[in-house]
Amino acid sequence: MPTSNDPSGPSGPDPAGDRPSSGNPIPNVPGAEWVGEQREVGKAAGAGLQFGLTICVFAVAGLWLDGRFGTDPWLLVSGVLLAFFGGTVSLIKKYT
Repeated sequence: MPTSNDPSGPSGPDPAGDRPSSGNPIPNVPGAEWVGEQREVGKAAGAGLQFGLTICVFAVAGLWLDGRFGTDPWLLVSGVLLAFFGGTVSLIKKYT
């Protein structure tokens, strides 16, 4: 006899309705409703880290190039602005 979670049941997987029908693999356990929200928070945190680290890398590169060519502070400013605008465009493309 098939159980409520047996995929060989008469109406396909989970005829008892224990799982969402949207194809979302979140099981019916306490706290499962937070899984999707945690993923969104993780994506936002990752995007923020990527944005900040990109600006830091370009700032350090600008400082190094300024010291090498004696162009203080123009390459630093250019690098930070380039990273800021490039990161903004990347975020807009990724999340819209």
